[in-house]
Amino acid sequence: MTDTAKPDATLGAEHTAFEQLERDFQQVLEELVGDSSLERFRVEYEKIHRALKKSHESEKRLIKKCRELNAEIVANAAKVQTALKLSEEDQNTIQALKKEIEKAWKMVDASHEKEARAKETIQQLKLEIANLTRLVEQGAGLGLGEEATVNELLRQKEELTRERDMQVDQIVSLRSELVELQDKLRAAESEKLELEGEIQGLKDNI
Repeated sequence: MTDTAKPDATLGAEHTAFEQLERDFQQVLEELVGDSSLERFRVEYEKIHRALKKSHESEKRLIKKCRELNAEIVANAAKVQTALKLSEEDQNTIQALKKEIEKAWKMVDASHEKEARAKETIQQLKLEIANLTRLVEQGAGLGLGEEATVNELLRQKEELTRERDMQVDQIVSLRSELVELQDKLRAAESEKLELEGEIQGLKDNI
């Protein structure tokens, strides 16, 4: 037998007992009616009968109220458990987002370093090319080896310029991803605070 069935069975037995008691009261009252010598006793008996009925009705209302309160407590407890689970999930989401943001920042820093190195190397190549170009303009001319050097320097410069541009694009993309992650983090933290408030409210009601 379940816990729910036990109280129902008890209440059913009590209700049957009260009905039997009510019949006994009515039977006694019928026997007392018409007997003037027992009139005073009948009046007192009726008072007791009314008091008993009133007490029984009050008890039924109290039991009903207790059941309603118990159901409300159970419902609130279930809500608290659900909210706690959601809050825990939000906390895990927040931690995961923080790790993603930290990882993204490291990638941004690494890209900045690569961009800075590329800029520095490009600047050095520009100076070397400018020096060689100046020599040509002064009429010194370029030998085969020097011409090959200039071509190699120009190739390196173009390659580094492309790499620098790629790093700049990656930084822009990473910053956009960071903004998105930070928005998600703020939303998750806001939801967590809201759930904590709801949990506290439910606990106060239990």
